[in-house]
Amino acid sequence: MNQQQPLKLINAIILLCDMQERFRTKIFHFEHVEKMAEKMLKASDKLGLPILSTEQNPKALGGTVQGLNELLPPERKPLPKSQFSMLVPELRADIASLEPRKHVAILGIEAHICVLQTSLDLLRQGFHVHVLADAVSSCNPEERAFAFQSIREAGGTITTTESFLYRVLADANHPQAKDIFAIVKEYSTATRDALGALCAT
Repeated sequence: MNQQQPLKLINAIILLCDMQERFRTKIFHFEHVEKMAEKMLKASDKLGLPILSTEQNPKALGGTVQGLNELLPPERKPLPKSQFSMLVPELRADIASLEPRKHVAILGIEAHICVLQTSLDLLRQGFHVHVLADAVSSCNPEERAFAFQSIREAGGTITTTESFLYRVLADANHPQAKDIFAIVKEYSTATRDALGALCAT
């Protein structure tokens, strides 16, 4: 993993993994992942963070949740994939076009399959990986802990949506600070609920 580049706003990318409507009734607390994804997409837009996304086999499994799809940049709509890692050639090319950004925050589903394999692929390629634990889930909640352990052992970081946002914001005098404070406040109850449902020990 690249040890030299600290996390800053100018070197971060957001990856939204397979947040498709078809999975709503299958994924543990999908509704909390959806709300945290909504928060991250709104905040990323304010901060100018690039957002890349995928859909798993959309011809069979349908598209991204409508409310999230509407928040995605029109020039970067979800890329279809059959493999579990998000790193299909088109997404690799998008990431390469964003060099020298080397910090990648990942949210979505499923923790132990697509999120894990994407994280490991990125770590092998020298990226810093930040998995947002309050915005990641699986069909079976127990899978999350094993996935997170594997990511940590490979050199990744497990964090939360709010912690990541404040790390890239860095300074209360940042021009977009008030926008981020407003989004954090708007989603304060949803964040507390997501942490309680997904991250309680």
